[in-house]
Amino acid sequence: MNKVKYVVMTLLAIVLFFPLAYASANTPTLYVNNKAVPAKEGKPYMIQQSAYVPLKAVVTRMGGTMSYDKSTLTATVRLKDKTTIKFQAGKSHAVINGKARYLVWKTEKGVKYPTSHASQIRNGVFYVPAQFLRDEMKYPLEVKRVNGRTVVYVGQLPKQTTKPATPTKPVTDPDEKAKQEFLKTWTPPKIQSKMTKDPIKNMEILDRELGFFRYDDTSKAAVYSPFGKGSSAPWSFGVSEDTGIPGVDLKIVISRWNGNRWNPEFYKTPFIMKEVLKFYEIPGLYEILEKGYSGKDVDQYLDKPLRMGDRMVTISNPREQVIIKVKFLK
Repeated sequence: MNKVKYVVMTLLAIVLFFPLAYASANTPTLYVNNKAVPAKEGKPYMIQQSAYVPLKAVVTRMGGTMSYDKSTLTATVRLKDKTTIKFQAGKSHAVINGKARYLVWKTEKGVKYPTSHASQIRNGVFYVPAQFLRDEMKYPLEVKRVNGRTVVYVGQLPKQTTKPATPTKPVTDPDEKAKQEFLKTWTPPKIQSKMTKDPIKNMEILDRELGFFRYDDTSKAAVYSPFGKGSSAPWSFGVSEDTGIPGVDLKIVISRWNGNRWNPEFYKTPFIMKEVLKFYEIPGLYEILEKGYSGKDVDQYLDKPLRMGDRMVTISNPREQVIIKVKFLK
């Protein structure tokens, strides 16, 4: 019986020890006014990209006080300026001087909305999202990655150390100099719309937002010229959703990628291409093209189907043009 008990206790120790050891290596660390907070007072943790911090450990070190009512699971904080804040475990809001405030707000596509992040109790310690301490309690606060570990700083923040700038060599290559000078005077446009299921509508979007040229309003193809929309202007690449090739929904043909001192306008091409690939939901293709046009070996990507999200892409390089064929899987 004692032997069985010993084996069970040994296994239990192993099960308990290793998860804790693993967690300790990945658990965020907390500093208040540049002093580490002992783990016994609570260690920060992450939930859905939001850091949670032990409330009492932070508030008391920042000059405030906290009391706790076990019967209602409510923590009451009084700041140095006499502001009173009540938090209740499980609630996604706090009450500041009688007025409710959500703990965490999130912004997506210009729209701000509250999240479901709520106050929590772990191992007898009351936790709240760090964002609330920063935004509503006005504590200086930063969450950083330091040597692979998440660290939360509250109050006096660590001094920023900057490395001395490395002297740069003056640009002597005439083409590179022309590129830098040209890009100082041109702001790349950004695609704002999302791809639709209507090829004609897609060409209209590329025309309106990126300056493509369409031959008419019913065209399912368009070309980009860095010189403007005139039909006689040299073009750098074309896009077509009317390919006539079975299994190919989109075809991109690139005839010119880089500019030079005589035609710096072509330096626009990579910027416009990046937006087009984002529009067609194949942004990963840009890195391959950039490598290829900078002289790096990309043979491993050529003439074979490449899965990129919901797209199947094939890149070929016959002589002076690069041809990209894309199949929409969804």
